[in-house]
Parts: sequence; structure tokens; C-alpha cells
Amino acid sequence: MFEIEDVVVATKGIDLGQMVVTGLSAGGYYVHVTVEGMTLTYPARDLNKA
Repeated sequence: MFEIEDVVVATKGIDLGQMVVTGLSAGGYYVHVTVEGMTLTYPARDLNKA
């Protein structure tokens, strides 16, 4: 499970490098991340800690 401010990288999809976790969905299935001024949402299973 991820926590706010964790640094993560995507294991699927477009590789944007290291991203910072900014929030989690209620069930924990989705993770909100910030990278290069963008806020994105990834499925938790597609992320690993950096």
C-alpha cells in the first residue's frame, strides 16, 4: 500500500519517471500522483515504489 508523499514509478503505460503520491481512492485501488505539474490517476497495481 502506498502513502502520501511516496515516490513511485509506473510499471505499465507511459513511463514518466518518478512520481509523487498525492492521494488515494477510498478503496485504495487507485493512486493519485503528480509529475511535471500534472495530476494523474493510476491503478495501484500498476505502480511500484521507486
